[in-house]
Amino acid sequence: MSRLDEPLDDDADLEGHDDPDDEEPLLTCPSCRQSVHEDTQQCPNCGDWIVPVDPAPRWRAGVWTAAALLAAAAMVLATVL
Repeated sequence: MSRLDEPLDDDADLEGHDDPDDEEPLLTCPSCRQSVHEDTQQCPNCGDWIVPVDPAPRWRAGVWTAAALLAAAAMVLATVL
């Protein structure tokens, strides 16, 4: 029996990859929610640019809010006095 006549194993790799755990990591496109390769810069599905962004720390938003409130309070006090 030749190799062409043999049945395929259930875990046979038809694409030439040696290890199924050796796949590239995937990201999710923020626009269309499709999975794309981690090194992709533009989504092949919707064309949106995929830019990995580190989320800003929560304290930054609080600092800006506090600064805005202090500035508004200072303006109110300046106009009253």
